Amino acid sequence: MRVTKDCAYPDCEACQHPDCIMSETDITALLKRRRRKEDPEAYRQKQRDYRSRIKATLPHCDGCESCVLVRKEKQDGYRRLCIADMRLIEQKVANSPQWCRKRGQNGT
Repeated sequence: MRVTKDCAYPDCEACQHPDCIMSETDITALLKRRRRKEDPEAYRQKQRDYRSRIKATLPHCDGCESCVLVRKEKQDGYRRLCIADMRLIEQKVANSPQWCRKRGQNGT
């Protein structure tokens, strides 16, 4: 980002230069910040919608016919086991792991 002493950035409307000395990416970022400030709830909703679309397209282990729940021996609860690969699936994985065959079918 090139900013000189007499540049009014980020208040570009008050700029005295006939041609903007800011790069195109800086101006784009400025306009984006302004839109977010005007309606922050709309921006949050846009983020929620995007995340839900992504989540819906990811393959999930609970829908895979190769995975079953097995009881833990030392603790209460269950773990998911992939029968095809004989691998335990970590609890923190919300969608299928990278090595899952179901993931390869969807091309993700």
